Amino acid sequence: MTGKGSAPRVLLVSPLQVVPTQSGGNLRTFSLANALVSHGCEVFVYSFLGRKAEYLARRGSEVQVWDSGIEEFVDRSFLRFVAGYGSYYFNLPPLWLTKFLRAATSRVTPLRLPKLLREKLAWSDVVLADFPFAYPVLNAREASGRLRVLNLHNVEHHLFETSAGLKSRMIRRGVQKAELSAAATADVVVSCSEADQRYFDDNAEVKRSMLVPNGIDLGRFQRSAEVRAATRKELQVAEDVQLLLFTASKWGPNSEAFDYLLDFAKQHGEQLVERRIQLLVVGSVVSEPVRVPGLIATGRVEAVEPYFAAADAAINPITTGAGTNVKMGEFIAAGLPILVSEFGSRGYRIEHGESGFVFDREKLLSSLVEMRRRFDEDPDSLRRAAQLALKDNRAAIDMSECVRPLLAAMQEHIASGP
Repeated sequence: MTGKGSAPRVLLVSPLQVVPTQSGGNLRTFSLANALVSHGCEVFVYSFLGRKAEYLARRGSEVQVWDSGIEEFVDRSFLRFVAGYGSYYFNLPPLWLTKFLRAATSRVTPLRLPKLLREKLAWSDVVLADFPFAYPVLNAREASGRLRVLNLHNVEHHLFETSAGLKSRMIRRGVQKAELSAAATADVVVSCSEADQRYFDDNAEVKRSMLVPNGIDLGRFQRSAEVRAATRKELQVAEDVQLLLFTASKWGPNSEAFDYLLDFAKQHGEQLVERRIQLLVVGSVVSEPVRVPGLIATGRVEAVEPYFAAADAAINPITTGAGTNVKMGEFIAAGLPILVSEFGSRGYRIEHGESGFVFDREKLLSSLVEMRRRFDEDPDSLRRAAQLALKDNRAAIDMSECVRPLLAAMQEHIASGP
């Protein structure tokens, strides 16, 4: 282990490959790891499942290096591919990983953790399990004496509705059992919202809890006129059209929100076109591009930043899910005026008419028309709203600041000695 006063060495164990990022969960992990590095930590990422395209290309397990210098080992073993993508096919959470790690860290079975993972556990000062499904790695013999941290993205079992049948109720109970066990195992439980933190404090035997919001790297969104023009040309969107961005991965709440926007565009497309309003949905929430009057959906893209540059405003119509939306932090960081559902704004300070615009789904058209009016008649009010949103939420979206409590806990652990 590192000596007193040295930078913490952090092993982050992730169920899924982190980079390239393709979801809000990826972005939280990516931002957290990079923020720790910016404060001098050494970070190594061990990911148990790669991306489907790389398996199809028969790429073996390998270490990839992020732009920040972080090394991420992507474990592409065949058995884990079968287990991981089998669970995806049947729309199941990655409890297979929990069971594997529980067996591999047991003292009574011959199953062992992968050699590189054992080596990195021994190397580390801090073991950070990303998502509750990876928590049994905290019980590994090699993790003894390390600071064991659980990084939560949601209250996971809240994503499974109890009214959806016996299968969903059983899955919900299994996920709840795993995440409560994870919270009780860790030395530090990190939540992304106050509501999530209260849930674990009230329902698990938490040793120490702290809040690390869904912060991001504020430097990611440097908007340029050239990128804006090129991206709008690619989208075939005229400069006088107000483009409202919604970023969405293939995740239940995003899918429901996209279906809502698509139905809305089909009902009100002519009015949107007449008022020069265009909804832009970017991300894997759709497998193939969609284009109807008033709405464009790109499907999966290599990078989202060009679409932020192309947008005039952002929209977040989400009404279900758990945790907070990473996309909201990105919208704020990019300086986009935000039109958001009340549920979508949770965890952020958005004052209607001042730092953003909160809408009711049944009144979305009138909200869009009002934003269009301001865009035409008083664009300075939209700029002021975006600036106020950043001012009010900077401490909650700048991951370099958000991560300080966790960094302090790591340094305290090292200073305390073996």
